[in-house]
Amino acid sequence: MKVDDYKLLVTLEDVKTLRKAADILYISQPAVSQRLKSIENFFGIDIFIRTKKQLITTNEGSLVIEHARKMIKEERLLLDKINSKMGEVNGSISIGVSSLIGQTILPQVLGQYTELYPNVDIQLQIGSSEHIKSFQNDFHVMVVRGNEVMNVQNDLLLNEQHYFIYPKNRKQELHLLPMIEFQAEPIYLKQIEEWYADYFQKEYHALIKVDQIATCKALLLNGVGVTVLPEMVIGDIDKDLFEIKKLNIMRKPLTRSTYICYEHNVLQLPQVNSFIEVLKSYINKMDIKAK
Repeated sequence: MKVDDYKLLVTLEDVKTLRKAADILYISQPAVSQRLKSIENFFGIDIFIRTKKQLITTNEGSLVIEHARKMIKEERLLLDKINSKMGEVNGSISIGVSSLIGQTILPQVLGQYTELYPNVDIQLQIGSSEHIKSFQNDFHVMVVRGNEVMNVQNDLLLNEQHYFIYPKNRKQELHLLPMIEFQAEPIYLKQIEEWYADYFQKEYHALIKVDQIATCKALLLNGVGVTVLPEMVIGDIDKDLFEIKKLNIMRKPLTRSTYICYEHNVLQLPQVNSFIEVLKSYINKMDIKAK
């Protein structure tokens, strides 16, 4: 089996159709179909069940695709080792980062990193933590918020407290102001709902939903409504104009964790190990600490 064959299987698993896989891999759909048939003959099983709408992975096929992902990752690691010269930090690093970290901490961290190691090729993707986690095999390193990533090393970077924030001059009409909610894990939003229902003695309903914390904060500062924000982004909010109230649930602060996640074998790559060191050094100098 060639690595390109493994990449074909993984692509088919991800996109679920021959046509989309052909578009991504820049080959014809008949060629994709023929290669898939050859691979299935090699293993002696049906890896996918073909339906009119999509490909459905068989139980045996799931085992093959899991093996394919491992082979792709091992080849990438091998190539990175070959490209990394002894005693130098170069080569490439693929990083997946949650949106909030990408907007706040990451620019300064990458500024330091690229100054120290200008010969490293950085491949960066920023998105929701859940999106980054779903493509964990694409990255050497992930920085995500919420829950840990399964089957990899998770180093705790931060535990942030959260705050309910509202305009002081509208305190008497808080119950009338729209709640602004940013995209996050369901369990986290459920905690906010429980706090809101207890605090206001009414059912929680977010009238405004946005995908970015930065948008949520901008709406708050422009008097659109009220919201809950993490400690990391409230430092520049004018305390003369806004009430910043620590959010407690069952007498305990609502916190959300940030982790740096990676497999142990990637530490063999100098560019990856160096990035982790730079990031942790930067975090240690912040006021917010992992508690």
